[in-house]
Amino acid sequence: MHRFLRFVVVAVLLTLSALPWLAVDRACAQLSRPSIGAIKPADFGAKRLLVVHYRRQDAALTGTLDDWNLWAWPEHKDGVAYAFEKSDAYGRIAIVPLQDDCARVGFIVRQGNWAQKDGDGDRFIDVPARAVTEVWLLGGDRAIYDRDAPIDLAIKVFGAYLDERDTIHVASSAPLDKAALEALGVTLVGEGKPVRVRLATAITLAGAERAMTAVRLSRRLNDDEIARLTMSIEHGKPIPVFARGVLESADFQPLDANLGAHCSAQETTFTTWSPVAEKVELLLFSSLTSVQPERVIALTRLARGVWSTQVNGDLHGLAYQYRFNHYGRERVVADIHGFAATGDSSRSVAADFSRLEPQHWNITALPRSARATDEVLYEVHVRDFSVSDDSCPPALRGTYLGLVHQGRQSAGATTGLAHLQELGITAVHLMPVHDFSAARDAYNWGYWTALFNVPESNYSSEATDPLRAIVELRTAIERLHASSIRVMLDVVYNHTSSSGDASPFEGTVPCFYFRTTPDGRLRNDAGCGNSIADERLMVRKYITDSLLHWTRQYKVDGFRFDLLGTHTPDTVRAICDQVRRERADAMLYGEPWTGGGPTQFGKGAQRGLGIAVFNDSLRNAIRGDLDSDKKGFVMGAPGFAPSIRAGVIGSIDEFAQEPSESINYVSAHDNLSLIDKIDKAVPMATPPLKRAMHKLALAVVLVGQGVPFLEGGSEICRSKGGDHNSYVAGDAVNRFDWESKDECAEVFDYTRGLIAMRRAHAAFRMDDDVTVRKCLHMLDAGELVAWTIDGNASGDSAQEIVVALNGTLAPQNLQLPAGNWQVLANEREAGVRTISTQRGSIEIAPLSLFVAIR
Repeated sequence: MHRFLRFVVVAVLLTLSALPWLAVDRACAQLSRPSIGAIKPADFGAKRLLVVHYRRQDAALTGTLDDWNLWAWPEHKDGVAYAFEKSDAYGRIAIVPLQDDCARVGFIVRQGNWAQKDGDGDRFIDVPARAVTEVWLLGGDRAIYDRDAPIDLAIKVFGAYLDERDTIHVASSAPLDKAALEALGVTLVGEGKPVRVRLATAITLAGAERAMTAVRLSRRLNDDEIARLTMSIEHGKPIPVFARGVLESADFQPLDANLGAHCSAQETTFTTWSPVAEKVELLLFSSLTSVQPERVIALTRLARGVWSTQVNGDLHGLAYQYRFNHYGRERVVADIHGFAATGDSSRSVAADFSRLEPQHWNITALPRSARATDEVLYEVHVRDFSVSDDSCPPALRGTYLGLVHQGRQSAGATTGLAHLQELGITAVHLMPVHDFSAARDAYNWGYWTALFNVPESNYSSEATDPLRAIVELRTAIERLHASSIRVMLDVVYNHTSSSGDASPFEGTVPCFYFRTTPDGRLRNDAGCGNSIADERLMVRKYITDSLLHWTRQYKVDGFRFDLLGTHTPDTVRAICDQVRRERADAMLYGEPWTGGGPTQFGKGAQRGLGIAVFNDSLRNAIRGDLDSDKKGFVMGAPGFAPSIRAGVIGSIDEFAQEPSESINYVSAHDNLSLIDKIDKAVPMATPPLKRAMHKLALAVVLVGQGVPFLEGGSEICRSKGGDHNSYVAGDAVNRFDWESKDECAEVFDYTRGLIAMRRAHAAFRMDDDVTVRKCLHMLDAGELVAWTIDGNASGDSAQEIVVALNGTLAPQNLQLPAGNWQVLANEREAGVRTISTQRGSIEIAPLSLFVAIR
């Protein structure tokens, strides 16, 4: 995912690193703030200039500011990085050239390429109509200062965190001096009595950029005290001490709790978890739009931070929220464990799933898969698939029901579900359908989850009815199952759509669900502003509980994990264990990389766990790279044959223990579509040559050992007009252009034939390395990538299979093993019927596949 590009300019409200400051009450040092002096916009090819001065008080801790820069953009336009190239007595200076039509500039101060940010969320500068505008920024301070505004340089405490029952870690803008340390006080709220500090010392913690102080208390706190502390320094205003690391104790981990709102006609049990809350109340609304709750019911505190209440009566369809009281604040949020929600994600809705079943829900058999390599995965975005299908009723276009609309059924022109059936894929991979807080009818890929157990209402035929989305998604799944097509959900448990005050997770248990640095700054492992802290057992429970909910209540057949590389190996192991215990043939796979943070689960980490990862090495060998004009194997570029050979045996000599651990693909929703990549890499190639490249690319994926994955629409030459990151580009760019199917009939028919051939021959679907090594043998075939497969030993109906890939622009000769060979695939067609019979030496056409059996 292009996380760092995709979401970085989405406004995020106050976050952990923007907690109220505690300023040490002493006189500020005088601060020199010189102007940049004579400077001309014309020297920068601009009409006007924005000059940004930047200073960090913690520069001694972070080192040089050379790797910090300003990411800035004229409002509603793309961002560009500007280095802090100049310096003066105040600090460093970045210069942003502007044109006449720019009245407002957004910006983020960042380190490197989104390694971290100074504060979270966008800031904006109004730019008056003058040649040069200057502003001054102070690290850790969200204020934007002009020439005359006073800048407070007093030492500020950014946060205090209880990481053990007797240890508080304090983050400040500069080291606390002796007087501040001696005056530091900790108080137990509610009783007003101090908790004696045994020792306060400056410390260094890996990952902290701010000055850190360890405050050791004279005693270990009790369970009911961990969220009732405040801290003050000298005459400063007290700030809350947030329970953080201490919550990882088993004392606060109800791993067996049944969280969420479990509804029946007789009663609903509401259960949530917040070990830091002083009080939790249930707000019940008489209608979805009621401003005030009809009833307010206090939840009862149970062991290990669980809160629960049982409400008699039928609450099916009623909206509710929780009101949490903690750290001296009141937070009203949706239920993060809830199963239905209003369209704006602000309120949860009680749902009795027994009343939300499609007609054939309990009688349609679940399609089963004997092994992962039997799958042919087909990635599709719910809206894209039907929004431009004129055979689909207008009210259903772009919806869950549009996904399974039967579509046109005439030969060669099928659309909708009929197209999927004709193509022959075994499973659809639905891009995210978890609630992602999009405005009504706003386009988004969905990698921006708000509530993980709730289906996105924008894909419902009636977005204002929270229960309709449940019924219609279940209906789509049931109809796909009735067509023997399995359903995989693309899930995004690595980050959420909001942080800080906007986040229901923060409102439930502050400073817990997201990874932070020791000094309280949100980590950005996913490249989206926050990262889920799945190393914490209750966060891991949240993820596995959610997966089990979708497996049980929606009967999904597997999951694709976005940015799997951000998750810990222990979390991935727990996912595999728990999902497979529920559904033994569940398909599990994910991206073994991150959005810029450290990789915790990379290629190779999946060995033996029963989960597959995307094979980017094979992808790049096929197409060259993601978005440039670099050519790959299928464009005739030399040097890629070794990587192709490694990939088509399931990468078992590289990162995979078994071929079933490799997701083989050439394109996906990210980056240039296959046809757009070919157009960019070989713009002068003839249309027939481009079609040959296209067919060969899909052929490598479909004849190789491993699990084939197709970008939806690649079989009909789907173009996005060269947009490599179309996550909000709308229907005009992202839609399936069904009219192009006839124009691309050659590629569609070839792909359909390849899928049929693969499904008919077990030799292409070996699922363990021992069998692959025993049965598959590479041939010495010059510039061809060629191999044979022992059909008998691999369980195939054929005695032997020979496969050859010609990735050159010239014909190549292949000496067939002895015997008569029935050709199933050549440069023109592919399938299960015999095209011709060959023996001896044959010629393989440029940029083509050859498959024969005997």
